[in-house]
Amino acid sequence: MFGLGPLEIVVIGAIAVMLYGKRLPEVGRSVGQSIGELRKQFTTLSREMDISAHIDSSANSSANVSRRPSRRFDEGTSGPTTTAPRFDPPAGPVDGV
Repeated sequence: MFGLGPLEIVVIGAIAVMLYGKRLPEVGRSVGQSIGELRKQFTTLSREMDISAHIDSSANSSANVSRRPSRRFDEGTSGPTTTAPRFDPPAGPVDGV
């Protein structure tokens, strides 16, 4: 257990009894609950990372399949032009301004 021998465990136990005394069961229970919550959170995080990695890999594989070959342009043309969508502000007065 963590590379600790029996003597080290006894020393740690003795120190814990000196520090916490009668509250030792309560402290142990609280530490146990904290470790349980940490394990749950780690499992949830690990599961979410696996799902996102699976989604990313399937998205990349489908993007590679559906990707069209790049177009080549002659030196005389300027190439494709990209425009952003036009933004039209809402009509009428804005309340509270």
